[in-house]
Amino acid sequence: MQLFFISLLLLLLFVINSSRADNTTPFGYCPSSVCDNGLNISYPFWRFDNYNSTSPQYCGYPGFGINCSQSDSILYISDDSFNVTKINYNNLSLTLVDIDAVDHRGCPRVHHNLTLNDDLPFEYSKLDLYLNFYYNCTVSLPGYADRLDCLTTSGKSSYFYVGDYEPEDLKWYGICEKKVVVPVKDAGLIRGSVGAAIGEGFVLDWQIAKECGKCEASQGRCGYDNSTHESLCFCNDGTIKFDTCNQGNFFQEFNLLIFFSFLYY
Repeated sequence: MQLFFISLLLLLLFVINSSRADNTTPFGYCPSSVCDNGLNISYPFWRFDNYNSTSPQYCGYPGFGINCSQSDSILYISDDSFNVTKINYNNLSLTLVDIDAVDHRGCPRVHHNLTLNDDLPFEYSKLDLYLNFYYNCTVSLPGYADRLDCLTTSGKSSYFYVGDYEPEDLKWYGICEKKVVVPVKDAGLIRGSVGAAIGEGFVLDWQIAKECGKCEASQGRCGYDNSTHESLCFCNDGTIKFDTCNQGNFFQEFNLLIFFSFLYY
């Protein structure tokens, strides 16, 4: 009787663990892919346009979905659209171009600031510098302000400062209609005009998501269940854990079973 009981439990454990090792994890249905423009999409990024609404697990970090179109690879941040032109998986960085700011006439006109919040583990790169734009000013701005002739209309002019050249005590309220801070790659500004620099984009670094640290340390891939709003850890053996792939396995369960069988005996 005792032998039958142990055999039955072993069989049950085998069936449970075998059922886990399928192709329903990101290791099976979320392989790396390439957009039409040649951009490689790999973990923690995932194909937004391939997202299957019947499967609630994202294939990486929430908010890291990229929508591949015929010409662009779009990442949405703070309700704004950015074309991802490069992802460096070695140093955890990506290059973005503000789609709203691209003007083929070479006249820069950025309409919004990019706000990075705690929802996404992004931060500005040390490779970036900042352009401070002031639009539709009624008087000339002081210091090292460069005027944008292409945006001068009806007696109003637009200006920009490069990085720290903006005066600290600049009083622009009531003089200019709007201020927008634009990150650009430092090298991009050196190579060409302001419009061309904006067209080359800027760089963001990403960090390991706080809820994914234990999972990735255990060689798992972090995902997100959109139906329960919980983080998950997908392991390469086909199992799904809550925070780390080190949470038990078949051999640990087998050892516990043997231990309790001896106690029963």
